[in-house]
Amino acid sequence: MKRFLASTALIFACTFVLGNLVSSLFEKKVYDQKVRFFSRPCSAAVILVEIDQESIDFYNLNFQTPWPWPRSYYARAIDFLTAAGARAVAIDMIFSEPSLYGGEDEWLAASMKKSGRAFMPLFFLGQQGPAEDLDRFVLATVPALSRLPVREGKVLQPLPRLRAALRGAGNAQAAPDRDRIYRRLQHFVVHGGRVYPSFSLALALFADPRLSLAEIPFAADGGLNLKFYHPKSFRRHSISELIQSQVRLEAGETPILDAAVFKDKIVVIGATAQALLDNRSTPVNAIGSGFELHATALSNLLERDFMRVFDPRLQWLLVMAAILLLNFFLSRIKAIQMQLLAALGVVLLALAGNLLLFFSGLDLDFIPLFIGLVTCSGYDAYNRYQRVRREKKFIQNAFKNYLSDSLLAEIIKNPRGLNLGGERKLVTIFFSDLAGFTTLAEALSPEAVVNILNIYLERMTSVIMENGGFVNKFAGDAVMAFWGAPLASEDQAIQAMGAARRCQEELSELNLDFEKKGLPQLGMRIGINSGEVIVGNIGSRKRFEYTVIGDAVNLASRLEGINKQYKTAVICGSMSAGMAAERMVLRQLDRVRVKGKKIPEEIYEVVGEKSRAAAAEVGGLARFDKGLQLYFSGDFAAALEIFTAAPDDPPAQVFVQRCQYLLDNPPDSWDGVWTFTEK
Repeated sequence: MKRFLASTALIFACTFVLGNLVSSLFEKKVYDQKVRFFSRPCSAAVILVEIDQESIDFYNLNFQTPWPWPRSYYARAIDFLTAAGARAVAIDMIFSEPSLYGGEDEWLAASMKKSGRAFMPLFFLGQQGPAEDLDRFVLATVPALSRLPVREGKVLQPLPRLRAALRGAGNAQAAPDRDRIYRRLQHFVVHGGRVYPSFSLALALFADPRLSLAEIPFAADGGLNLKFYHPKSFRRHSISELIQSQVRLEAGETPILDAAVFKDKIVVIGATAQALLDNRSTPVNAIGSGFELHATALSNLLERDFMRVFDPRLQWLLVMAAILLLNFFLSRIKAIQMQLLAALGVVLLALAGNLLLFFSGLDLDFIPLFIGLVTCSGYDAYNRYQRVRREKKFIQNAFKNYLSDSLLAEIIKNPRGLNLGGERKLVTIFFSDLAGFTTLAEALSPEAVVNILNIYLERMTSVIMENGGFVNKFAGDAVMAFWGAPLASEDQAIQAMGAARRCQEELSELNLDFEKKGLPQLGMRIGINSGEVIVGNIGSRKRFEYTVIGDAVNLASRLEGINKQYKTAVICGSMSAGMAAERMVLRQLDRVRVKGKKIPEEIYEVVGEKSRAAAAEVGGLARFDKGLQLYFSGDFAAALEIFTAAPDDPPAQVFVQRCQYLLDNPPDSWDGVWTFTEK
């Protein structure tokens, strides 16, 4: 229990350090992905009117009116919206300086006063300057929040004449995150000891008198994460359409826009032209504008559609609980495959839960939890690896002094063979490995595992030596042997394949004993390859071993592992196949490029001896070969038909899946070679 608690504490400490470091770099990006994935249309009664580049160009080209425009343009837009019955008109512009055109400020003020529902922003700069008197816009009811931002001093605001005509105003300042992306807004600011709302909150309180501040999940600083909508959620119009519609109405003509569209809607007017420098990047729009932020916040308030943030302290408590539970369960799973599946399942479950919470409006950081689960899984896998490694090392050390009779005879015959170095020879290399050994090792004590492994290796060694092979080394449950050295042999490939078949038969007999004792069944994979290698004593003068080195050795090792891909027992390379073709039944399996090699290799399954092969078996191999040749030629559909007709043949079923994949994903060029990217 102490070890378990200590490991849990260590994992949590690592997670806490890594989580805080990585979260600061990447959590916002994960958040943005979730926002984009779950963004949906907005149903709030909000319409955006854009001061876009098209409108600026329209008045510049047709009326020679450069930017900034006369304020009568905005007055006409407001007049049109007032006549259309808009519930509120929000102009995301300050107009803190008098117009360059005479009488324009009075015209705009008259239109706003006639509307009785116009709103403009305030900017509480927090700079030196006299405190402003803005009593008209103070909040009547203030929520009990502990860390509201204070902004004393100068306030950027509309001209007094315009300010007097407003129905309301609010703070329009917004601060991005460190990556310059806007994800939240603060809805309160303290100035002169009084609390003022944000621009969007002022609009929402006017448009929906039933809105209660108590039902909104503000943070302690009055901030609220924005719940973003699909970029095309809001209905949009160019401001030139509104202005020209009003011009046409005044001339007794039909307006461009249908006024009914704006009835009972909240219309937000703001700049989207890039030259006006009101760009505000958001998770859903890298070139968004400031007034879109206010429209999003306004829609959140009107729809009661909020993104609540999980308390950071509770988040870390959840991470600790997840680590504790995962560490407990993983330590009690014996099979490493089941452990990996369990860890993967927990991570996927955590991801699904995180996405479900986000969909429900609750933001929970995912990276700390992910790091905690991965660290816990990695820690347990490392411990398990070290335990299995110690067991294999124990088994290996028991055989390190093993020396074959053939090598002793060669050394006695030629004492100079003890010198370092080697000679080039044609040999056939044999690699075997056990499938299921780790499960067996975990199910038994080390003593029992050593006893079983001794029996297994004794039988395999006897078979190999009876077939003229040299057992070079053991690596735990793996065996490496070769033929053609130290004594030359013309039948080396045939001998190696005969030994491989006999090893499989010996293992079948061992499995019968294991079954009676309730032990797991073992499977053996064997790779055989022939080629020229360097044979001799390799190492230092104090410690060396008689072995083989060369590319053919590496390929034999790769062929042993490739059995997993084809669900076969024995695979050999093309040179071995050519050397044994007269006496052995071989099935060409594929043309492959194994990991670490650029040159493709034809590989063959060792089926058995020709003298013992049944006619039905040979016929099945011929059908497989026909399908394989069609596959090599690129006729995947015809090959698929042949392979599908052999449901009981594992290699054929491998090619069924591969042909289906290639039909769905046709290669740009096809040479019949399949490349493996793993051992």
